[in-house]
Amino acid sequence: MRVLVTAGGTGGHIYPALAIASYLREHHLASRILWIGGGRKLEVELLRWQGFDFKQIKASPFPRTFWQEWIRFPFKLILSFFQSFLILLQFRPTVVIGMGSFHSYPVVMLAFFFGIRSLACEQNASFSLTNKFLLPYVSKIATSFPQTNKDLSKRIKNKTQLIGNPIHFKILATTRQEGIKKFNLDKDKFTILFLGGSQGAHSLNKLGVEVIQLLNRQKKMRDEIQVIFITGENDLKWVENSLTPLKIKSLVSSYLQEIQYAYAVSHLAICRSGATTIAELTALGLPAILIPYPHATGRHQYENAKVLQASGAALLLAEDNLTGDRLKKSILGLVKDKKLLKKMSRRSKELGRPQATREMVELVCNLANQVR
Repeated sequence: MRVLVTAGGTGGHIYPALAIASYLREHHLASRILWIGGGRKLEVELLRWQGFDFKQIKASPFPRTFWQEWIRFPFKLILSFFQSFLILLQFRPTVVIGMGSFHSYPVVMLAFFFGIRSLACEQNASFSLTNKFLLPYVSKIATSFPQTNKDLSKRIKNKTQLIGNPIHFKILATTRQEGIKKFNLDKDKFTILFLGGSQGAHSLNKLGVEVIQLLNRQKKMRDEIQVIFITGENDLKWVENSLTPLKIKSLVSSYLQEIQYAYAVSHLAICRSGATTIAELTALGLPAILIPYPHATGRHQYENAKVLQASGAALLLAEDNLTGDRLKKSILGLVKDKKLLKKMSRRSKELGRPQATREMVELVCNLANQVR
């Protein structure tokens, strides 16, 4: 089986695709895997590190604002179709997997015209614009939230399967003791993970620094908590310089290739609510304070966070007017209330779909078998 994966842009598309591709490779289910994406540093470095064959196309997101983008968009779209046509002609995949980023559109559309079986994966509670366009043309659709499947036509519903968002098996396999050893942390302290997403989040970093400085004023908190803070590249030095003088122990990093260790050691996550983060939190049952990125396309992060809030798996705090003092109160409430934390963990696990990667790969294999 020859599998073509198309994903790019942000970690929300890239990490689930990596989970699928890694599973296929590790279980020797594909003779060849080819990845089509863009040129952003995150995906180029990740794919180089993971060792996957990679081809770039000049895809561009659908313009939503500036008229100048509308002038360039048709030319980029035509070029992306031409590049994708040549790649498909040369690679001849058995199955094409589209992860919902704009890179998926030309590849999956051409797969339809070539008669190649295809799968569209939706990670969020609502369909991405690319996936909305592709729904009539794909062979199968995999969704992550029950809410996503509502209001679909009967024809689309018949080829839609609720699976969940794929995550890497190492997320589930790593123990707290391994995380403690990896980061040289105190096994008896309450560990808080600040996570800004694959590209970091400056406003979240500012809030994180402010709230840690506030917590540092309380002797009880200085003795009881420790922090893992993932900043993104731009804010690394500033966050390090802000937290180093404090007595609360803080491990600061721009990015963690092996995020599983940070999850394993943490009692509480304070983070955005992108699809991959939600999938990882719920698979592990890690309680969270979710601060959705307010400018996410279609407010999808807010919709994701609402699902967890409604189930009692997380607190949802809108970034607008959110202060360090208000965030501090939310953190203290959870640090002091272990029963509530356990309840949130249980509710989170009820939402989790830890077998999503295996089930997604089974769906890919079924599509391949239909070709024979």
